[in-house]
Amino acid sequence: MQGRRVLTIGASSGIAAAFARASNAAGATVTFSARRAEMLDALVDEMTDAYAVAGDAAVPADARRIADTAAAHMGGIDLLLYAAGFGVLQRIEHTDPEAWLDVYRVNVIGATLTVAAALPHMGNDAVCAFVSSRTVGDANAMFASYSASKAALDQCVRTWRIEHPQRRFVRVVMGNCQPTEFANHMGSGDLITEALLAWDRQGIPGGLMHVDSVGRALVDALAVALDHPEIDSSEIRFDARPA
Repeated sequence: MQGRRVLTIGASSGIAAAFARASNAAGATVTFSARRAEMLDALVDEMTDAYAVAGDAAVPADARRIADTAAAHMGGIDLLLYAAGFGVLQRIEHTDPEAWLDVYRVNVIGATLTVAAALPHMGNDAVCAFVSSRTVGDANAMFASYSASKAALDQCVRTWRIEHPQRRFVRVVMGNCQPTEFANHMGSGDLITEALLAWDRQGIPGGLMHVDSVGRALVDALAVALDHPEIDSSEIRFDARPA
């Protein structure tokens, strides 16, 4: 990653923050963004040759400002990782339209706006990567809004490939990670317990990967893609090994 210019979205915590740290440690110049400026400032202090741009990627003006500022700081963008993610637990018969809209704003709209804003600053050998989810295939009980939003994200990635065949778009299928703040927004403790029991009955694997390991592995995988522009590595999958 030496000399690469990396933009990471959703980097206030979790996978995106771990990826930003690992990219920077591997020699990349990094710009990262999220809505919470104070979290970004703390992350900048851990790195060298790193920049932070606070903003909401699901707001068109913010998405453009983030991409433009990152490109101005770094002289362009070689790699974009959209790793912002949000989900709520809710029985499907209790669907709350506002909650679904919030989930789609973060997981789908923000990703699409970010890529649209970043592409003019990216060469044809650059890579746009999106963190999707294993839940698309698992169909977790009480998690329909999240898994449906990630399925919508996957379809957007396919459409990006069709409309921009000269570019590379990578779907990252992600299993369960810790520590992250994801569970803080999922809902009440009682519903989480009920959901975990339901997922166990579904036979959904429950192993956890550490975000630092995931961040380093993801940097390694995407660095290979950047080093081999003649290859289109369209999907990467990460999951915890069985205990």
